[in-house]
Amino acid sequence: MRKFDIPEIPHEFVDKAKMKLRKVWALEDLNLNDPAIFIGWNEGAEKLINPGSKAMVENPELDVSSQLAGVRRTIEFLTAGDGFCNIPAMNLVHFGTGPLATAFGSKVVLRDGSQPAFIPAVHTPEEASQLEKPNLLKDGMCKQILERIEYYNEATQGKIPLTVSDCAGPWSVATQIWHYEDMLEAIYTAPEVVHSFMDLVTDCLIEFTYIQQERIVNYCGYHTTTGSLWRPRGWGLGDDTLVTVSPKHFQEFFMPYNERLSRELGGITYHCCMRYDFQLESIAKTEGFMGFDPVPEYNDLDIIERVLSGKGVWCCLLSDRNLIKRFGGKVGIFLQESGKSRQDALDNVAKLREFLK
Repeated sequence: MRKFDIPEIPHEFVDKAKMKLRKVWALEDLNLNDPAIFIGWNEGAEKLINPGSKAMVENPELDVSSQLAGVRRTIEFLTAGDGFCNIPAMNLVHFGTGPLATAFGSKVVLRDGSQPAFIPAVHTPEEASQLEKPNLLKDGMCKQILERIEYYNEATQGKIPLTVSDCAGPWSVATQIWHYEDMLEAIYTAPEVVHSFMDLVTDCLIEFTYIQQERIVNYCGYHTTTGSLWRPRGWGLGDDTLVTVSPKHFQEFFMPYNERLSRELGGITYHCCMRYDFQLESIAKTEGFMGFDPVPEYNDLDIIERVLSGKGVWCCLLSDRNLIKRFGGKVGIFLQESGKSRQDALDNVAKLREFLK
């Protein structure tokens, strides 16, 4: 194996950052007396290696080289001043959200310039009802994921934190096994098959998560969809399928399996692309709910405020002063500032701190 230049993780900075982040997740500093701030700048971005998901999946050395460059960059941000919260870690995001689906027979399509796509294995309730639990150590891309974890462990000497793969959530995995539209139709035509199938998928999702966790030498938590937004516990669930169903159907066909994850893994946060504010009230009723990430450009701010106040974290990085003023004191929020250069970013952070006084 090639020998890699492994950066030293500045543990004293990481520990301080995690203390701040824990306070946000626990809703202990809603008034932003000691805010969790993420920083970044454009200068030096040329040092990063961006080979794309396909190349990273196919080439372990390129994968590690690329991620280590990103870790060094994150360390620069973390140590740029006192109290920043950028947490350096490696991940398996470039494998996409469907490796577990391939264990059931779905096919992966690796693409240049995009995340992997997955071709579902089944289309009908009859086919879905015949599926059995796969071998999560050997079947599909599961074996490749576990082999890559071992590669990371050896290549980095266990010095770099690593998250588990992005399995998203039960319905995200399920609709990459059972064709998306066909499975949604089965809610009406074969609801008992849908529930049975979802039980199977959720079982496998939990088990494969634990298998990965046991293999990772320097474990950094469950996948989070917002860069280095570390969480002390719980699952970061991503699911665009929820925008296609009513709140009633969400509560009946989605929530039981999301709550199983939440109970098993210590809580849950939700990610969905674009607009999903019509589901936020239902989502916030999930057992173990910790927060969600509706972006302000696409979602009704009144709904976000009403549903989330005093209940959880808005899992976005906010810099808009109007949003900070409106939501500060009501929900857990994370702040960010950036600039063209390191000094530009630090100057902007100073202005932010002055604004918060």
